[in-house]
Amino acid sequence: MAMSRSFRRMLAHGGNATLVTVLVVVLVGVLYGIVERNRVRKDISAEGANTLQADTLKKLSLLDEDGVQVQVTGFTFQSGKEDSYFKNRAMQDLLTELDGYSASVDTHWVDFDRERLTAENLSVREYGHLVVQRGDERVDIKARELFRSSGKGDDKRLEFLGEAAFNRSVSQLLSDRRRTIYSVEGSGERDLREQGPEGYSDLVALLDNENYALESWNPRRDRDDPGAIPVVPADASALLVAAPEHPLDPAIDDAIVAYAANGGSVLILVEPGSTVPLLLERLQVVVPEGSVADKAYYAPFPDRPVVNYGRHSITSEMNELETHFPFAAPLRVPQDPPQWFQASEVLRTSRDGWIERGGPAAVGGVPIYQEAVDASGPVTWGYALSLQPGADSFVNEGKRVSRILVVGDADFTSNELLASGPGNATFAVNSFRWLVWDDARISLIGSPTAVRRLSLTTEDQDRILWMVLGMGPILVFLLGAGVWASRRGR
Repeated sequence: MAMSRSFRRMLAHGGNATLVTVLVVVLVGVLYGIVERNRVRKDISAEGANTLQADTLKKLSLLDEDGVQVQVTGFTFQSGKEDSYFKNRAMQDLLTELDGYSASVDTHWVDFDRERLTAENLSVREYGHLVVQRGDERVDIKARELFRSSGKGDDKRLEFLGEAAFNRSVSQLLSDRRRTIYSVEGSGERDLREQGPEGYSDLVALLDNENYALESWNPRRDRDDPGAIPVVPADASALLVAAPEHPLDPAIDDAIVAYAANGGSVLILVEPGSTVPLLLERLQVVVPEGSVADKAYYAPFPDRPVVNYGRHSITSEMNELETHFPFAAPLRVPQDPPQWFQASEVLRTSRDGWIERGGPAAVGGVPIYQEAVDASGPVTWGYALSLQPGADSFVNEGKRVSRILVVGDADFTSNELLASGPGNATFAVNSFRWLVWDDARISLIGSPTAVRRLSLTTEDQDRILWMVLGMGPILVFLLGAGVWASRRGR
């Protein structure tokens, strides 16, 4: 029996629809397989809150370079408890990101209640545990290190700290030993234990995340024999001299010089009018009278010039970051240094910067350059010095290069300014990474804020003021003229 024309038409349309449907399903399956193997992520949040931080990505790349597999095992939080869903989701998202960004990281998400055997094999006895393993090395991160709560009731907030905790664990796995940095004490230097705005306790915590121990060294107090000559501890990876208020004991000054002459690394922070350690005098690094000023500053702080970063590894990742150095001291290095002395500018003003020497001229509290009193710029307040060893060098022959970083400010590493944004924390941590020869780990610390502050000079502010005052009447006049012309034509 022959098929009717209408039936053949239905059969043809149905066959075409079926074929198209099959092809679409196959195409979707192929695309899904490609996407699954080649994941592409796009974070559309304002501050990149859903993307791993640059410092995490840097450390993951170092793990990939080593080629040693890293096992990251996360255990669920107790079901039914408050915030357990949020905690589990945050942990799972972190593990997914780590797995997607690194070929050497293998993540596992384990239900603590259902997979007790896995927990027992890893000796995990609590919910919300994170285990990071690399070869025979292992770092355990407990639940209380992964989250921080603040507020009460409806104002309660839960902050996820898992990425920072993972970062800290990777720092421990990457370092063959925990490096110790000693901060000289006894002459009015900044206090490492002080938790107030001017203290350095947050700097200690930041460096601890890098597996660096920042400890105080008071030669008068720490010597077993009071009559012995002070010597920098043998396990010191670097020294910190943080703006002493009083002259250092000559024996301590000599110990610092001897440490640098044997290839040691030193970070020296000075303030306008503060004591200058003997090491700087020996290297002919001068702290001129006055403070750093610039027409471009971070409003509303006229004493904080906008930073122009030099070409150096410490600041190589910081082009988009603002770093605050209030009331900084200018620095000068020898004009014709010997070949073993290499100085790199790290922090400097713009061409409109100058050395402010306390002249009376100011507008609205903002200092103004006075040719008769102040010194013209640009001005540098941060130098990285590399001292090559040799027979005629400051550094003894046969020793490694001595790295000295001199910064004309000691407040940038205070608790108050470290919390102001990622710029100060990045510069501080990268400075110590460079000093202890961890150059490969130099990267951004934290996430750059989406807020961009407008830096205006006094002249810019005056121009805007006159534009507003002038444009207002002109716009009113033009509007009135337009209304008059439209009514006249009726």
